[in-house]
Amino acid sequence: MLTVLYAEDDRDCRELFAFVLRQQGYRVYEALNGAQAVQIVRDEPIDLVILDVRMPMMTGYDAARMISQEAPHIPVMFLSAKGLQREVQKAFDCAQAVVDYLVKPVSPAQLVRRVDQVLQVARTQGLEAVRRESLSREELALVQR
Repeated sequence: MLTVLYAEDDRDCRELFAFVLRQQGYRVYEALNGAQAVQIVRDEPIDLVILDVRMPMMTGYDAARMISQEAPHIPVMFLSAKGLQREVQKAFDCAQAVVDYLVKPVSPAQLVRRVDQVLQVARTQGLEAVRRESLSREELALVQR
């Protein structure tokens, strides 16, 4: 069973997405902030981390940096309402393990689909392949805007 850590300070959002991921067969740990996410990565075997950007105690950016230093093999995704290009770029710049950035609103089905894709590509082709694909998608979205 693959394990996902989802760090989000909005309880309703966190509980909904955690529930949906569990329904799809994932083991899910929930964190209320970035500091708690870092501690869970230290204590538990995690296959994928999903971070919100703005959280109390420690931002998603800071958590991604720390997680990447301690466990560079774990892919990190951002799921945030903040979709400005500079914020997306800041997320990708904070760690090589950052492989995707999804902008809310995201449907539960979209999240599950993307989690499945990220884990599949990361396992078969490596983190850099997921990262390249996500960055290409972001560049295409910019051109279309």
